[in-house]
Amino acid sequence: MLAILSDVHANLEALQAVLTDARDHGAATCISLGDHIGFNGDPAACLDLLIPRLSAAVQGNHEAELLHPGTFGVPLYEHMMQRTAAMLSPWHMDWLAQLPLTRSYGSLHLLHAPTDGHRWKRISTPSQAAALLRSQPQPLILTGHTHRPAVFTQRGSTTTQVPLCYDATGTCKLTLETTARYLINPGSVGQPRDGDPRAAYGLLSLPDHTLILRRVPYDTQTAAAKIARTGLPATFAQALLHGSSPTGD
Repeated sequence: MLAILSDVHANLEALQAVLTDARDHGAATCISLGDHIGFNGDPAACLDLLIPRLSAAVQGNHEAELLHPGTFGVPLYEHMMQRTAAMLSPWHMDWLAQLPLTRSYGSLHLLHAPTDGHRWKRISTPSQAAALLRSQPQPLILTGHTHRPAVFTQRGSTTTQVPLCYDATGTCKLTLETTARYLINPGSVGQPRDGDPRAAYGLLSLPDHTLILRRVPYDTQTAAAKIARTGLPATFAQALLHGSSPTGD
C-alpha cells in the first residue's frame, strides 16, 4: 500500500495525523506531490518527519517561490517565504532544491501541476485532465495543487470526472479499471479547500487496483494558531478551520 500525500504546507498536526492513519491502513511507504512548505507554521518539523518516509517526491509552486523569490509576484507570499526560509536549515533548502518538477515512479507519473513558464495550472475539469493525460504515457498520473480531491478517468477518447463519496469513516474507495487511465488528486494534507477541514490523502494498492481516499481529523486549532509564524493574516487561520480557500481560488 502506497500513501499519496500532497500540499502538506508545513502543517505538522495534519501531517502527523495522516502518517498515523496511513500506517494504520498498511501503507509501507509514501510519495509527496509538492508544496511541502508555505501557509502553515512548521516547515522544518514537517520535512524532518516526512523525508525519511518518502520514496519519491516532486517540487511544487511554493518550493519554486522559496528557491526563486518573485515567482508568485505577490508581496504577501514573498514575505511568507522569507519567514519560511528563516525557519529552514541549509540541509532542508538543499533537499527542496533537488526536487524535480516531474518524475516517474513505476507506472505512476508524479507532478504538482502542469507549468507554463511561472504559471502553475490547476486541473479541475475533464478537459484539463484530458490534456494532461494526453501528454504522458503512464496509466496513472498523480497531481495536487488544487487542494481538492479529484479523480478523472479516460476511456478511449473520453475523459470524465469520477464522483467521490466519503463514508462516515472518512473513506472513499474506488476500483481502478485496468483498461482505463486515471488522473488522481488526493487533496491537501495541510490546507483543504473543499469545505471539509479534515486532512486529505490517498492510499493506492496497485496489485489490487484499489484507490482509497481518506479524510482524517486533526487539531486544527493548534495548527491555525501557528500561522502567525509565517506572517500571514488571521484570515488564513480561519480558512484552515473551515476547510476553505483563504484566497478564493
